[in-house]
Amino acid sequence: MEFANPAPKFGVYDPNSILTLNRDMEPCVIQSSSPRNDHFKDPYVPLQFVHFSDVHNQLPLWNRLVEYVNHYRDYISFALHTGDYCGNYQGAYTDCYNEGVPCVHPVLNCTGNHDTNAHNTLLREPYRQAPKEKTHSLLFNRTENWDVTFMDAPSPMAYYKDIPQSNLRLIVLDLYYDLPEQIAWLEGVLKDAREKDLCVITASHAATDFVSKPLPVTFQTKTDYTQVGGKDVPSPFEPAIVHFKEAGGKHVCHLAGHRHSDYIGYTDAGVLNVIVECATNWNGWTDGLRAENSRNYDCFNVMTVDTVMGLIKIVRIGDCMDHYLRPKHVLCYDYVNREVISNW
Repeated sequence: MEFANPAPKFGVYDPNSILTLNRDMEPCVIQSSSPRNDHFKDPYVPLQFVHFSDVHNQLPLWNRLVEYVNHYRDYISFALHTGDYCGNYQGAYTDCYNEGVPCVHPVLNCTGNHDTNAHNTLLREPYRQAPKEKTHSLLFNRTENWDVTFMDAPSPMAYYKDIPQSNLRLIVLDLYYDLPEQIAWLEGVLKDAREKDLCVITASHAATDFVSKPLPVTFQTKTDYTQVGGKDVPSPFEPAIVHFKEAGGKHVCHLAGHRHSDYIGYTDAGVLNVIVECATNWNGWTDGLRAENSRNYDCFNVMTVDTVMGLIKIVRIGDCMDHYLRPKHVLCYDYVNREVISNW
């Protein structure tokens, strides 16, 4: 791999390249992917991937993220987008998979609330849920390299992906269609993971419930958005996750977006949620400005899960500071012992 110093663009140094603007995080991305020293002979390797959300029809930002993944392909296995691929409704849509920069690794997708909206709510049109088949055709038209198992249903948008070398199963859920069927499917997929002693990451567009017990870290917003109506509601999937844990299953965390700001912590039922700030540059519901041609323009997490050590590691690429001037560069959290190891 060639390191990003400086980042060329057609042979010309580009000061606004995502690689240039985030050059200082390169050692963190490399070290975050590392297991313990080989002398320990750990049976599994850490999984490192990109978690982003709420790109909201911004092809330039999608392309910048893909450029980053392509450059660090030796350390990043795939990317996961947790919903709101469309703008505010399905009419505000770009086929990023076919029109954007090709990615060397899979970019997994997930259904968001705006992805299901058939009407333009910016024109005060009432919300109307689009048919499931239409939503599926927009978000899941390039899945041939995902290596996932979809739920057995017409136009499925729930699936799981096993990563055996990391002893992990990633389960991606759809909050908007076929909920009773999905709950039954999820229970079966979780039961199978427990019997195989696989650790589980779940994901959907929104959190499993309100993060009532936030971690004392900078990746948790300091703004009380409940004052202006911002609060997650209980997910229909949380009881299945809680039952899985109570039965001895190993649940690492739940990944989500939707809130456009960073949250990390536990729900009342004890489920750890990691919510990433939006990938779009619109600053509504975010903790600061997202100025173009600045580091703040982009925003996503390079996330690592180490099931041997029980660690979640986050490296922030792009927007790395809130309006309180709290830095958001890295976080290492022991999810087994519930201990913050590093945050700066």
